[in-house]
This record gives sequence, C-alpha cells and structure tokens, in this order.
Amino acid sequence: MMTTYQEFLAELTDGRHRVDSLCNTFEECYGTRPTVAVSAPGRAEIIGNHTDHNNGRVVAAAITQDTVIVAGAVAPEGDDPASLQLHSEGWERDFVVGPGEPGHDTERLMLGVREGLRNSGLAAPGYRACMTSSVLPGSGLSSSAALEIALAGVHGALTGETGEDIPPLRAALVGRFAENHYMNKPSGLMDQLASALGGIHAIDFRDPEAPLTHRIEIDFSETNHKLMVVNTGGSHADLTDAYAAVSREMLSVARELGVSTLAETSRKELFRNLSAVRAATGDRAVMRALHFFEEQDRVSAFVDAADSRSDHEILALMRESGDSSIRLLQNVHTGSARDQSLALGLELTRTYLRQRGGTGAYRVHGGGFAGTMLVVMPEDLFPEYRTAMQRAFGDHAVVPLSIRPRG
Repeated sequence: MMTTYQEFLAELTDGRHRVDSLCNTFEECYGTRPTVAVSAPGRAEIIGNHTDHNNGRVVAAAITQDTVIVAGAVAPEGDDPASLQLHSEGWERDFVVGPGEPGHDTERLMLGVREGLRNSGLAAPGYRACMTSSVLPGSGLSSSAALEIALAGVHGALTGETGEDIPPLRAALVGRFAENHYMNKPSGLMDQLASALGGIHAIDFRDPEAPLTHRIEIDFSETNHKLMVVNTGGSHADLTDAYAAVSREMLSVARELGVSTLAETSRKELFRNLSAVRAATGDRAVMRALHFFEEQDRVSAFVDAADSRSDHEILALMRESGDSSIRLLQNVHTGSARDQSLALGLELTRTYLRQRGGTGAYRVHGGGFAGTMLVVMPEDLFPEYRTAMQRAFGDHAVVPLSIRPRG
C-alpha cells in the first residue's frame, strides 16, 4: 500500500535511521538520491506445519523484522532500462541482473520477480537499489519471501509517474514464481502471502491461486506474554530430501485415496481405506496425513478462539500443533543420535514451563528437522528463559517478535 514518507518511517523499527543510512549509501553508490523506499516483513508460522503444500489451512503472521530497499529508476543515458542492480548491506559485491545467467541466489530472485511481474502483465522497470534486512538468513523467518515482496514493491513504486500498488496476492504469486522457477524450490505460497498481507491471517489454500484469507486480531502482549523464535542451531545441510519427503508422503496418501491433494479428501476416507493406504505408502506417510487433517481442524478452532478472545484456547491449540509435529509429522530431528537440538529445545521449554507453572506455547517453526521453534512465554518468565536458552544454544538464540499490522 502506498503511503507518505513520514507514515512509512513511523511504521518501521528504527525507520528514520535505517532509511537515512540507506539513502546515504545509495548516493555513494550511484551519485544521486533514491526516489522510492519499500519495506516487506518476515513472517512467523503460528499453526499449520507443512500443510500449505497440500492446499491446506495455516495461520501465519507478519513480523516487524523486515527488508528495506531504497531505489531509483535506471538513468536513461545509455543504460539498459531493463537492468537491475542491488547493493546489499554487508556484501562486498553488488548483485546485478543484465545479459547472461545470474550467478547468485539473490540475482536469481531479482530476475525471477521481474519475469513474474512481466508474465502477469505488469510493468517491471529497471532499478538501482540499496538494501538492508533485519530478517536474518537461516532464522526461519523467511528472509527470501521478504526480499521477493520488497523487490515486487520496488518495481511497482517505480512504474509510471505515481507508481503502481501491486495487490498482496499478486505480489505473493510473483514471489512464489521466482522461488519455483529461478531457485528450483518447490515452495508454497504461505511465506510470501503472510509478508504481503501483514498482520495475522488464517489462510485456506484449497484454491492455491486464489486462497481465502481471514484476518485475526491477536496481541500476545495484552495477556502479558511475549512471542519469539528460538534458534536451536543444527545444520540445514543435506535436509532437502527430508523436507521434500514430508509433502511427497502426504501426496502419496492423497493419490491412494484418488485425489491430488489431502485437502480434497478427509480423515474419514483415510480410515475407511487404511489397510490399503498403509500397504501402499507406509505408516509414516499415514501419520503425516493424520497430522494434516488435525491441523485443518486446529486452524478453524484457532480462528474461533481468536474471534472470541479465548487466550487460553489459543495457547492450547499452539501447543497441540507442536505436539502433532513431534508425534505425527516427525520433523523435529533426522534420527541422528548426536544432533537433536530442535527436539532438545522443545523439551527444555516444556520442562521449564511445567516447573515454573507458566502458561505459554511452543512448537516447531517452519520446515523443522533443525533450526527454530516458536515460543509464547509469560513476560515475567522471559528473562530467565532467555538466559537458559542462550546458555544452551548461544548468545543470539532468542529473537523476540512483534506482529506488524501492514505488509
């Protein structure tokens, strides 16, 4: 959504300092001042672990950690008007898209977003840009989606004399296109749509090209709780097949039930054909399908709880979602006896809350197997809990989150 410069700065964490610094960097890099500024948030997954890949339901939130880009149009004096150049804070080299194949993942996403907009019939003018991001890569908060949505916003803002406001769904579809076709990542639409929409939304992907959304108003701080992710470490190397196996096994169950995705069938149909499905797909696939069906029910219950301001039920559903990921989805570790940091973090959190008699929630965040967990912790317990997690997983393991109302 287009907004005034002062409104834009007010909505960002430390907005004036960050944007002023980027503008100065832009002038150093390109010898002129930028004309537009864009911000896109990272996202947190609240409910719905690995369900969007089967056109299921999720609850996701935009967060205040964001990617900020200032940009200007390509100068007409001899430059290629289709070229793209991005200077990113912390990198010694610029990312450039021009003739030839892009060599870096960021360049692939820049190219993918441009081509996705063009394929949608939208303008994608060239740009010179500078970027900074508080969505750290590998944090589980979807830095790639924030970058994609921000880049789409840059193209839109530079279109014509007054700019073009790209609708959230269109920006999200363009981001997914860039990941699918230029990064070869079979990602769904949740990350991009959560970033583009802002706030907290329940999203139903039964029609993945036109998902249904329902805005949810939750403020954990009103009940004296703090939302955070905890990075438990662990290597994401060699986990591609583990991630792919989750959706692959769920889809194999769907095919045995005569449909394309689990969203087109039901738990009742699975139980009716259980013997044949087990024989064809194996028991882990069946259990992962059961997780899918349970999460669909939980999203509906979560919306009802949020609309009725039932804070106790909200936290209980988040805990149930986490428990389902452990029992049924089985994505808290890869089976390694040595590295089970995510499973350990969840157990430490469960034990801590039980011993302190605290309310709260904890669950796998994102793909799982390694990395982050999402935690809701009573504010009075947070300092002690943070110290304990830092002792176990490192000084920067705990990242407090706040919900960002706009995308």
